Amino acid sequence: MDKTDPKRILVVDDEATVRTICSRVLTPLGYRIETAENGDAALVRFEHEPFDLVITDYRMPGVLNGLGLCQAVKRRNPDTFVIVMTAFPAVDSAVETMRAGGMDYLIKPFDQAELIRRVRSCFGGRSES
Repeated sequence: MDKTDPKRILVVDDEATVRTICSRVLTPLGYRIETAENGDAALVRFEHEPFDLVITDYRMPGVLNGLGLCQAVKRRNPDTFVIVMTAFPAVDSAVETMRAGGMDYLIKPFDQAELIRRVRSCFGGRSES
């Protein structure tokens, strides 16, 4: 990817509201946001398009939950960052996320500033390229 290209982020959550909030918060900062409603759809998108960061819900309906998506993403591209979100925080799921290669674990509900801070930390504090 050309260094002048905006960072590409895939937001995966079965709740449309969460996908919309993440898009509305991150797009004005120069990120290119795509969304998917579940892990299965996200993996199909990821296999066809490169993403710099995947932000995924931990619990989603379907075959592939957030942890499984994190593992699949890291197998396909170890350089892609993954942030796992959850409304049901637990030490076990946080440990599983980190073992699967997740960069961060974000507890819902979160405020806009926290989302921005976590995303920027993946890219070394930069919003773009």
